[in-house]
Amino acid sequence: MGAIVLFFWSFLAWTTLPIHLHTLMYTPAQDAVLKALADNNVETGSYAMPIGDNRNATSSIDYHKESEKMMEANMNKPAAVIHYRKEGYEMGPMTIIKGFLINFLAVFAACILLAPGFATLNSFFGRWWLTLVAGLLITACGPLIHHNWLGVPWNFTVKMILDTFLNWGITGLWLAYYFGRK
Repeated sequence: MGAIVLFFWSFLAWTTLPIHLHTLMYTPAQDAVLKALADNNVETGSYAMPIGDNRNATSSIDYHKESEKMMEANMNKPAAVIHYRKEGYEMGPMTIIKGFLINFLAVFAACILLAPGFATLNSFFGRWWLTLVAGLLITACGPLIHHNWLGVPWNFTVKMILDTFLNWGITGLWLAYYFGRK
């Protein structure tokens, strides 16, 4: 049931509610950027720019030295992280099924981790608060790390933090109730 709550909240957050209205930004240059990627036969993947060339790197040390030089030479200049799908965006039944399975896995893992705490907490609020702490852990290991190390813009990060806390706050209401039943 927790996975269903999490799945429907995520669906609403991304499709109906204004939470993610400005999470991903529009650029009038999108056609030109996508054409440049396609014209250069860029493969599906995640790309950071600028970055050292790791395609034929033989050691991590050499690659990191080249990347450091590249980063120093480009300090305070434009940078980008692009997630590119050469084969196009995919949204269909399998995306929905995968989304639900991911939510199921997340709630299952949270239940395993939180069950001992749930068992010792007598209050609904205490169990709910414990679920919010799981949301804090997810936020620290996801959006905040990406903000820090990949330069993901703050406006995106804030929306993802808000969504994560609302995800786990709402799912936590169910979990706090379920684990509090006698």
